Amino acid sequence: MQITATQLKQNVNLLANIKNEDIVVTKRDKPFAVIVDYDKYHDLIDIKNQKEIKRKIKILESLPILEFEDKDYATIKSEMKI
Repeated sequence: MQITATQLKQNVNLLANIKNEDIVVTKRDKPFAVIVDYDKYHDLIDIKNQKEIKRKIKILESLPILEFEDKDYATIKSEMKI
């Protein structure tokens, strides 16, 4: 679904269907914002965070064996809740 910011202001009842369909809000015919279900938003944030953790792990794995505060890489990785 795509609507303008003005339409959203005038039709707040459109939010009742947010569980079934995301809403793209446009401003001057350009995408301005997306309204998504709260649970979907958190799922997207979790996916983003997991990708960031995996990216950091990949960087760590490419480094030579190092110790950080008497902890090696394997220990640090095991302490990260992945």
